[in-house]
Amino acid sequence: MKSKLIPLLKITVSVGLLIFALMQVDLEQTWIQFRQLSPVFVLIALIYYTILQWLSSWRWQIVLHPTEHFVPMHVLFTSYLAGMFLNTFLPGSLGGDVYRVYRVTQVTKDSQVALVSVFLERFSGLAVLSAIAALSLPLTFNLVDSWDVILLCVSIVAALVGGLILIMSPQLLHWVEPWLVKLRLGSLAERLAKIQRLLLQFVQDQRAVVSSVILSLIIHLGIVHYHYLIAEQLQLPVSFWQLLVFVPIVAVVTVLPISVGGLGVKEGLWIYLFARIGLSPEQAVLLSLTVTWLGWLLSLAGGGLLLLDESREQMATMQEELKIEN
Repeated sequence: MKSKLIPLLKITVSVGLLIFALMQVDLEQTWIQFRQLSPVFVLIALIYYTILQWLSSWRWQIVLHPTEHFVPMHVLFTSYLAGMFLNTFLPGSLGGDVYRVYRVTQVTKDSQVALVSVFLERFSGLAVLSAIAALSLPLTFNLVDSWDVILLCVSIVAALVGGLILIMSPQLLHWVEPWLVKLRLGSLAERLAKIQRLLLQFVQDQRAVVSSVILSLIIHLGIVHYHYLIAEQLQLPVSFWQLLVFVPIVAVVTVLPISVGGLGVKEGLWIYLFARIGLSPEQAVLLSLTVTWLGWLLSLAGGGLLLLDESREQMATMQEELKIEN
């Protein structure tokens, strides 16, 4: 019952927030601006984001290196795209990260290593995102003359840094563990302890740490630049530096598992943030829906890879059954 209720609530939240956002915009004007996107630009944008996904897969491979497990890039990259499809289109509990763990487990034969590698790949990105958000605070004061956005930015930085400290500090985890047990989250404490041990193993490989941090910086700055290129193509008067403040906020808030792929939440948040720099709801929704639409186009390739993977498994199962019969 619970497994059915949670996806339904996510769909309700997404649909409700999306309707609320669209009710505040002139859809005809938004459509006119959306048509400014040329097919050539759409192709370039998809290639650009595909490169960012490939860099993320490379970062994942680097994170796996200290565990002495080698997973080919094509496996990591295709599972990244398939995971993107699952995160985008499925409201259920089977998220993209779960599928990525499954694919790496098939190669490494070690589900714990696979699980922690996915987490650490996210963790390195989270650490860099925290640094970008913290460094963008002075920009927030200069570019956004609104205390609510400043407080939101500070809160997100505090939440990110607090989460990183909890993950990295065995002493803090030991102190928090009794409270987690009282909240029936003892299994979470055990998982965090396992992550801390493997994190220590990862940190000892300085080359892997430096490489993953540099790649994370390139990836996140690339994502901000990706938003800027789309805004420029749509003739939206928003600067790269303003997006450097806004994109981390949107990225962190939409990670919360309260909607389907962040749909509805992103649109409402962009409207809120754009209003603080004097831009209209139409401009906010236009940027958000364009980024979402391009993401959907790219994730369709992941859907095709999922179908191909499923057909291969069915073929392998049939071959095993034939061997048994013979």
